[in-house]
Amino acid sequence: MAIHIRNRAVENRVRELAAMTSETLTAAIDGAVKLRLEHERAKPRKRRTLEEMIAANEEFRRAVGLDKQKPNVTKADFDELWGMDPVDD
Repeated sequence: MAIHIRNRAVENRVRELAAMTSETLTAAIDGAVKLRLEHERAKPRKRRTLEEMIAANEEFRRAVGLDKQKPNVTKADFDELWGMDPVDD
């Protein structure tokens, strides 16, 4: 499958690399991608903490406006879902 590079600056860098290394364009791209993949794979992958996930969720909710919506749900509504009789206070 072919890859078409539409960004002139990227194409120029690939051509410059190929000329410097006396490689074909394909070999220059292949070598550069292999090096980048090795570099990225060598990075330790940090698992997100619960706090980070909660913060990301809150940021998303703010971004899409969900933080302004409050559900009008009562304890009686939950009790009804579970088939429980409401408790008299």
